[in-house]
Amino acid sequence: MALEPVDAGHRPTPPGEFSHTVLISNLANRVQPFLRYDLGDSVLLRPDPCPCGNPLPAIRVRGRAGDVLTFPTSSGGHVSLSPLAFGTLFDHTPGIELFQIEQTAPAALRVRILPAAGADPDRAWRTVLQELTRLLAGNGLGHGIVQRAEEPPRQTPGGKYRTVIPLA
Repeated sequence: MALEPVDAGHRPTPPGEFSHTVLISNLANRVQPFLRYDLGDSVLLRPDPCPCGNPLPAIRVRGRAGDVLTFPTSSGGHVSLSPLAFGTLFDHTPGIELFQIEQTAPAALRVRILPAAGADPDRAWRTVLQELTRLLAGNGLGHGIVQRAEEPPRQTPGGKYRTVIPLA
């Protein structure tokens, strides 16, 4: 198995610096090996030996800090919302098979949904809009804009569906 800490352009990250993401390759499964699968986690490859005495390279995991959405408040501060807040909202919304929220501006979200089989897409959207508006207002973000996307959720080049995409 190979672990590659990389920057946003998928170039190697030097030891001692947190990566943008991690690519993993595993050739153990000969039928369907993983080649440079993007985990989405940030890690730091230690520049020094592990204090435990193990001679192999050691890493420190930061996790998926990049998926947190940060919004400006009307009072000049900032509010951060984790992917869990959005995931919980969509888990309790009937008629949604898959969702993706992309922050397109400091106070704007574009929402892609894939309705569940047999669900009314417009009804599902109305419920999503109502719940997202309530979530934003409950966090002092009543000025937030929520836009419905016509296209379904998109996969990354690595094949993952990112549920939350922060402002670039």
